Amino acid sequence: MVHNPHFAAVGSIDEAETLLTFRPSVPTFTAECELDSIAVFVMDHRRREVPVGDRTVELHYGRFVVSQQRAGIEEARRLALDVSYGPDPIDLQVSGDVGRGYELGPEVPSDDIDGRSPAVVVWARDERFTMVASSELSCDVLIEIAGSLN
Repeated sequence: MVHNPHFAAVGSIDEAETLLTFRPSVPTFTAECELDSIAVFVMDHRRREVPVGDRTVELHYGRFVVSQQRAGIEEARRLALDVSYGPDPIDLQVSGDVGRGYELGPEVPSDDIDGRSPAVVVWARDERFTMVASSELSCDVLIEIAGSLN
């Protein structure tokens, strides 16, 4: 992961947990991808420290990322069901929890500044909002990854 002052790079889930108010979930199915890095969002765009209860953790697996945030029940549902992460959302469930999926966009020319629309799966479980995203893997694969989070 390229150094970003807004994120604290950590070496393990245990270390990430010390910077958060929850224990991050880890997928058991990773589509043959290895965990490359774990980052906790600790500083906002104005370089102010993000309160521990508002922090997000990202698990980077090379071809996909898992992002988790303890957002509160209403905010987690809003992020999962009301915010758009691409065109044509698909209603779905991840282990019984409501969510949405967005298909991987078509390949674009290499000089397209917007790039390819990623496949995204988002859902809310109690106070936690979770997103799995990839610019390479299909929504179906991301749903399988999402369902394997412990």
